[in-house]
Amino acid sequence: MVMASAGDGSQASASFSSTPECRIRRRRRLAPLPVSTAAGSSESAGASAAGPSREKRIRPASPTSSSSATSDVDSDVEQGEEVDEAVEEEELRPLPPAGPLHQVLAAAAAQAAWPVAFGSLSVAGRSRDMEDTVSLRPGFHTWVDGSPMHFFGVFDGHGGSHVSELCRDRMHEFLAEELAAEAASFAQRLSRRQQKAAAGEGTSAAGATTSGGGVQDEEQQQEERAWRAALSRTFRRVDALASLACACGRIASPPCRCPLSGNSGIVGSTAVVAVLVRGRLVVANCGDSRAVLCRGGGPGAATPVPLSDDHKPNRPDELARIQAAGGRVVFNNGHRVRGILAMSRALGDRMLRPEVIAEPEITVTDRTPEDECLILASDGMWDAVPNEIACSVARQCLQDGNPADAAAAGGTGPEPEPEPRCSNAASLLVRLAFGRDSWDNISVVVIDLQQRE
Repeated sequence: MVMASAGDGSQASASFSSTPECRIRRRRRLAPLPVSTAAGSSESAGASAAGPSREKRIRPASPTSSSSATSDVDSDVEQGEEVDEAVEEEELRPLPPAGPLHQVLAAAAAQAAWPVAFGSLSVAGRSRDMEDTVSLRPGFHTWVDGSPMHFFGVFDGHGGSHVSELCRDRMHEFLAEELAAEAASFAQRLSRRQQKAAAGEGTSAAGATTSGGGVQDEEQQQEERAWRAALSRTFRRVDALASLACACGRIASPPCRCPLSGNSGIVGSTAVVAVLVRGRLVVANCGDSRAVLCRGGGPGAATPVPLSDDHKPNRPDELARIQAAGGRVVFNNGHRVRGILAMSRALGDRMLRPEVIAEPEITVTDRTPEDECLILASDGMWDAVPNEIACSVARQCLQDGNPADAAAAGGTGPEPEPEPRCSNAASLLVRLAFGRDSWDNISVVVIDLQQRE
């Protein structure tokens, strides 16, 4: 090894271990970059023995040759203090929040504050054909603030199953696309508002304090308008495809001419959809399927809160709309549009336009700690089981908890899975409707809104 002295004769008389070159070479072996102080002092020797605590934050340097010149040693010594200052500034600078990690933490916080568990059952019942479908899509989309959004739907087909199957397979995809578009617009409006607020920040601090709640309410209203717009466009897109769907499985324009397309003009489906995001329930309904929120009103009681209103042809406002469109409602084994369809709104059914429309009615409801569960079901259940009984049965079944074997097996996959207690509640409601002589397909989705063990 070639020894080089960086100082005068007094520095050269120092011990072998305290020469600048030795210290620097030892640092090069232990750290990516050399960080040293003035040569020859006892404090420098102590610091080099302990090693600087910030060296792990320095970026790695290119490997140095073992035969470095004396000039390289001197330059390294002179740059030591600058490197120390840069590292110290880097350590004091706050780290930016990681995007994906921030979203994961937001999703975990939302799940802890507003739990969601679900289960479902769909059966043909006493009907010859099965035309109902259900869609369970937890976490199908992430809102602009990182909150997860959950999608659940019940679709009651008539005249065939291909429109309800289309809703099951595609509606959540269309909704995710529309929500992404609305999220971009919402984020731009929010950014512009924040910039305006920052520009006028110094005008009136007291006024800004008093108007803080109003600004938050306005943001919440704009958020809800974005969700309503996305759902409305989603229903229109699905309805446009439903008019082109054929029982053979094709979606073509012009419409398919295969032998199975003979009655495609009067094939359609109802749709009741619930989107859960943070502490709000967004329900869109088109047809006579129904969404009912079971809210605890006290010990042993569950108050039903309907979140949708059935679109029946004899409903006063729907009857007036049908008559204004030039149609009529005929009593034929119940009130029916043109004596054919027992509902006034549906997806598909292009031969019954303009009386039958596909525009959904949308409600936004704030969740409360007393909310027990949300029930989505087709008319095969609601025609046989009243709201009060359905809420009472579901609430009791959920309070009984998961079976012991199911709780021990518990799903361990990354995606949320149906909870046994929710599936048991849905199964019990289906059996209750069947026992009460329901002749239609029966489909039930139960969403538990409580945090249960």
